[in-house]
Order: sequence, then structure tokens, then C-alpha cells
Amino acid sequence: MIYIHIKIKNEGVQRMNMSWALLVNRLDYLWIEYDIAMRVILTVICAFLITCGANAQSFYFGPKGGLTVGLQNWNGIERDPLLTYHGALFIESDDAETDNALFAQIGYHKRGSAEQVLFFSGSNSSFQRQPFEFNNVALQLGAKKKFGSMPSAYYGFGIRLEYTVGTNLDEYSQFGGYFPVDEFVNEFNYGASLMIGKRFMFSDLAGAFVEASISPDISKQYEQPAIANVISPFTGNTVTLREQTIRNITFELTVGFRFLRKVVYLDER
Repeated sequence: MIYIHIKIKNEGVQRMNMSWALLVNRLDYLWIEYDIAMRVILTVICAFLITCGANAQSFYFGPKGGLTVGLQNWNGIERDPLLTYHGALFIESDDAETDNALFAQIGYHKRGSAEQVLFFSGSNSSFQRQPFEFNNVALQLGAKKKFGSMPSAYYGFGIRLEYTVGTNLDEYSQFGGYFPVDEFVNEFNYGASLMIGKRFMFSDLAGAFVEASISPDISKQYEQPAIANVISPFTGNTVTLREQTIRNITFELTVGFRFLRKVVYLDER
């Protein structure tokens, strides 16, 4: 997709032209989404802690990180991919005696997309690739299961709660409602993740793994209401921009290291 840089009449005022009723409804909606997400996350956390604590299990922990391909859907239209990175710390129950493991992780993930933008300066024009970045801290909880015929390989499922700590959208404030602005970013988001991976052991207490995952968001990263009094580049008349929504979907290729905290029971008889 290609966008053209155009001017918006009274863009600074029009971008914030939302009634108090819309603001209140928006805050109520965000609180409901946050409350639902927190209930699900806290339920999984409690299950994880009870499982590991009650049985005094051994567990793995370590760092992980790698490459990210970010995609976004803007009102049903797919944008170009954003190539970036991610990193996280994780803890995972020991699955030496079973085929299943529970895990929890917290990390930094860049979500977003990119776009080819046509800029005009006098009689000159040029294309530039513009990234749209949402910097999120993500808490993820889930479960993994070994493949029966390949015990070192696994697949898994997780749920995520994310908080947006920053964006680069201030770079596009001059474009008004034609590009996203920080005022309409949803700070709390949630979604799911599917993963597949393979583990490699260096010793009884240390190893590594490679993992590929796909993480679609269920919630909307961005919600912008309709904006009135925009000057059309085709007719010169003022028009109203329709509502804009954005959802994230992210592909990640990850490399990590696993260290085993082993619980050994001693027979004192």
C-alpha cells in the first residue's frame, strides 16, 4: 500500500475532537477488556504456582530472544511486515517424567508493521519505508507437550497480556488522522500464541532450544474514531475519515538457553 502526504484542516484540533460521552464509553470498554484479561492471567498463574509448589518440582529457567516479523491489519487491510527483535525470561516446569510442561515468561516485544509512503517537497517526490512500532512488555503463560516420536521436540499454546510502554507514532503527528497517533493506542492488549520447537541438552543441567511461534492479538492495539473536516486530496472538499482499528499478528524465531534447578529428595531413614 502507498500513502500520500496531505494536509488536514485544523488537524491538531480535529484529531482530539471526541465528545466526553465517547471518552467515557471508551474507558469503560478498556476496563472491561483489562478485567477479563487479568482474570484469565491470574487463574493460569495460580494453577502454575500450585502445580510447581505443591509437588516441589524441579524447573527450568533462562533467557530467550530472536527475530520478529510484525504484521498488522488496519481495517481489514494487511500492511507490509516490520522486521525487528524480541527478548524474554522464562520459567518452565520439569517434564522429565511426563510429556507436559507449564511455563511462564515475561519479555519485551516489538509489534507493528511498515508502509511505503510517498512524500512531496515542492516539485520533488520520494518513497520512504516507514515503520509503525508498538513497544510492548508481555506476560505469557501456557503449556507445552512433547511429540510422542520425538521427545526432544514439542508444541505449545499460551495466552498473553501485554502493556504498551511506548511507540514511534509521534513521528507521524503532522499527518493527522491518516496515520495512527498515540491518543488512540490501547495500552493493554491480550492474545494467544502457538509454538513449535526443539530442545538440545549440553549436560544434565543445561541446554538450549530453538522455537518458532505465531502470536495473533485478540484485542485491538489501536482504535481511532471517525475524524471530520479532512481536506480530500482528490476534490479539495472536506470529508470525514472513517474509524480506524489495528490488530497485531507476530511471527517470532527464537533461540534460548535452559538451566535446570533440580530438586533432589534425600532418604533420611
